[in-house]
Amino acid sequence: MFILILALIFALLISIFALQNAALVPIQIFWFTKNVPLVLIIFGSAFFGALIMLLLAFGRGLILKHKARLNNQQLSKDLQPHLQRTTSTISDEASEKNSSEN
Repeated sequence: MFILILALIFALLISIFALQNAALVPIQIFWFTKNVPLVLIIFGSAFFGALIMLLLAFGRGLILKHKARLNNQQLSKDLQPHLQRTTSTISDEASEKNSSEN
C-alpha cells in the first residue's frame, strides 16, 4: 500500500512537471528543424543518459567477470602442483596404513 501511494505521488509530481514544461521549443539537427515539447526533451535526455550508464555498467561487469575467470584459471595452474603433491602424499599414507593393517 505504501508503494502504491508513493507511486501515485511520484506520478502526480511528474504530471505537474510535464504541465509546467509543455512549451514548444525548436530542435535543429543538421538541416531538420522540429518543434518539440520541452518535457519530452528533458525526459528523453534523462532516458538516454540512464541507458548509456546501464550499458557502461553492463560492460564493466563483463570485464570484471572475465578478469575473475582469468584469475581463477591462473590460481588453478599455480595450485595444481601443490594439489598433486598433497593428493599423492595422502594416497601414499593410505596405502601404507592399509599394508600395515594386513
